[in-house]
Amino acid sequence: MQDLKKARIEVALLFLLFIFIMPTRHMIYDFEFWVNWALKIHKDGITNVYDDPTVNYHPVFLYLLHLYNLVQGSEFYIKENINYIKFISLVFDFLPVVVLCCFRQRLVRQPIPYLFLLLNIAYLFNSMAWGQVDSIHTNLVFFSLLMAIYAPIASMVLFVLALGTKLQTIIFLPLLVILYIYSVKSIKQVIGIVLAGGLTMSLILAPFIATGKVSQVWNVVTGAVGFYPKVSVNAFNLWYIIEPGNPYFILDTKRYFLLSYKHTGLLLFFVTSGLTLLPLFFRTIRLRKSGLELGEDTKQLLFLTTGLIALYFFYFNTQMHERYAHPIIIFFFFYAVYSRDYKLYILGSIAYLLSLDKTFQDYLPIVHYKIIFASRVIAIWYTLTIAYGMYIFFKHYSIKEEYRLLKSAN
Repeated sequence: MQDLKKARIEVALLFLLFIFIMPTRHMIYDFEFWVNWALKIHKDGITNVYDDPTVNYHPVFLYLLHLYNLVQGSEFYIKENINYIKFISLVFDFLPVVVLCCFRQRLVRQPIPYLFLLLNIAYLFNSMAWGQVDSIHTNLVFFSLLMAIYAPIASMVLFVLALGTKLQTIIFLPLLVILYIYSVKSIKQVIGIVLAGGLTMSLILAPFIATGKVSQVWNVVTGAVGFYPKVSVNAFNLWYIIEPGNPYFILDTKRYFLLSYKHTGLLLFFVTSGLTLLPLFFRTIRLRKSGLELGEDTKQLLFLTTGLIALYFFYFNTQMHERYAHPIIIFFFFYAVYSRDYKLYILGSIAYLLSLDKTFQDYLPIVHYKIIFASRVIAIWYTLTIAYGMYIFFKHYSIKEEYRLLKSAN
């Protein structure tokens, strides 16, 4: 009880401190759009927001803008206080720690050194400095995967909310299905999961359906793929190492050896993700057949697998932004909590911070030496992260061994 009380006090004080020192600077390019979208919602209602052709975010974020409008109350304050939109992302930054450290629960039984996460500038920079919202869908996915073990129906609600925030949530769907293989025990649960997902999505889309505007939402969803048809949008990934030119100025539809840049990246992503999913897939089937508990080692495997898949998505694919690496921080952190090995978490944090700070230049009070912040140097950091992650993964989790154990359980 004393530890819970201490955690609550420390987390609350730290949250209040971050609100107090919240930077007033933000990425102007993004916030100018958000002000315009918020004003559009204020004037014409949320169902008409997609009449503005610049609106390319999914509905859940627009609902949060609507909530922001209700709090501000007038066009003047909507424009004047737009920096406060950062508070929403900050709440989601703190959400894993609040839920897992400030209440008694069974989701993560390991002691969590939460200050290692909350004092990690790479974790907070995206929300507090940049002002972006990647922590929202990231931490919804995080809880969706955890809840899939214990409460599958609730986990689907969280997953659909994440999907209604960012389309890249879809890359975590195979992990959710694998966990359902273990936790879903009856056809009633399957029906419940399907109904929960459908009902949640229906509620998100209901106002747009009622006003005949749902096709506009669909156009935004389908248009998200190919919206920036470049090899890289400041994501200092594989392409900055193997491509002699600047990937930002190369269309990903151009041929790269046998395939286009886009399809080469997708192929690499699918191959690496498939190989990484196999140990968890074989293990969950074995645990299900044997009636064994999904223990701490399997959760460790889950967090490492999820972090690596998020990293593969960012590292190999084209059209990536620097912010799309955000999920690796939370998943590598919880892998570190279980494994007590923080090297992967540190490597990923360094790469992510360098890429954000290079893109949002001159924000931090440090000199941007060209050698340290060169695009290819940051890409090398990511390469080291992915190489070390794959090394420890395949060292501890053999596809062959997991398959052998599964066969022996039959």
